[in-house]
Amino acid sequence: MIKHIYINLNKLLTKFILAVCLLCFTANAQDLGTLKVKAAEHNLDLKAQFKAFEAQLENVTQAKSWQDPNLSFGYFISPIETRVGPQIARFSLTQMLPWFGTYKAKGDIASYRAEAEFEKFQDQKLKLYLDVAEKYYDLSALRYIAELEAEQLQILRDLKSIVESNYENNKANLVDILRVELLIDKQSSVIQVLKDQDQALVTQLNQLMNRQLKTPVLISDPKQILEQKEVVETDSISKNHPRLEAIRNLQESNKAESVLAKKQAMPQFGLGLDYAIIQDRNAMNADAGRDAIMPMLSVSLPIFGKKNKSRKKQASLQGESLQFQLENEETRLETEIQVAQYKQDELYSLLDLYDKQLLSLKDILQLSEVALANATMQIEEVLRLQEERLLYQKQRTLTLANLQKINETLSYLTSNSAL
Repeated sequence: MIKHIYINLNKLLTKFILAVCLLCFTANAQDLGTLKVKAAEHNLDLKAQFKAFEAQLENVTQAKSWQDPNLSFGYFISPIETRVGPQIARFSLTQMLPWFGTYKAKGDIASYRAEAEFEKFQDQKLKLYLDVAEKYYDLSALRYIAELEAEQLQILRDLKSIVESNYENNKANLVDILRVELLIDKQSSVIQVLKDQDQALVTQLNQLMNRQLKTPVLISDPKQILEQKEVVETDSISKNHPRLEAIRNLQESNKAESVLAKKQAMPQFGLGLDYAIIQDRNAMNADAGRDAIMPMLSVSLPIFGKKNKSRKKQASLQGESLQFQLENEETRLETEIQVAQYKQDELYSLLDLYDKQLLSLKDILQLSEVALANATMQIEEVLRLQEERLLYQKQRTLTLANLQKINETLSYLTSNSAL
């Protein structure tokens, strides 16, 4: 009686320890959303794209800045005699002013180009989320398959016990035992290969998050993650997708370039001041030695019209090119969505097929194990059925992972630039 109570206490203690370990593991598990945030914060490619946007943003300040004034100095080796004395040196200060609105047009061009660069950053961030999700679901599928392989290993060991019992009762041959042992060794090797593949996927996932490549990635329940049902609405493409918004900003920049081309065809104005230093050598003249100051106004003459026409034509051609790019990008997005939907429907059909096959195999295997124990069925047939079930289970797992990845792809294709 005391021994029975001791055994029950040991079982309860073991269950309690396992429950605590599972709770701690679940608490430390990393969900997909957390991994996406870490990747967005630390991924080097994304940081590089953001710095490119910031660099492009600096062009706005440069475009709106005035031209630097010109200051010149001249010294007469042979002084020029004037009425009030010899002129020995001259200072000139000139500031050019473009036609009204030129600086605004340049600023608009730089601003829209910076916004286009930001949309590229947004698109790259969404693609990074997609990459993280694909690696995450691949890792979840691999770990669930590893669980299935471990269950298969235990099934083979149980079958070995049945075959050994039949062999002792002269109901089976020694070769049957050896055949099961061979499969057990093979199954152990498969599990080890899966562990190596697991580390490779973990390394790829950590690289996306720019952290130590061997940092563990904890997934509490791979099967539950893969079984999640999430329907993505995909009636049409998002009109504000970053890939489209980037081109639209370039179109706005092109419109500003057209305005700039018209402004550059207008004259520029120059304001200046000349200061001449005159030496005092004429004591009889009251104005002797007085330096001369001369304000100046200059106007550029845009008489060579070919380059101005060329600028306008270039802006017009670029506008047509961008319009074609926008239409092509919209078609590409729509095509990618439809292809993803076709794959999604195909995967759902495969999933239904695997569920039906596994349900049928479940009943067959229950009967076959009973028949094997009664020595009315050969071990080869039971092993074949077990292999077939494992194959369907693995194919179903990969199908679930592909479904999750398709959902993530559709989420990317229908995203807004504001996300």
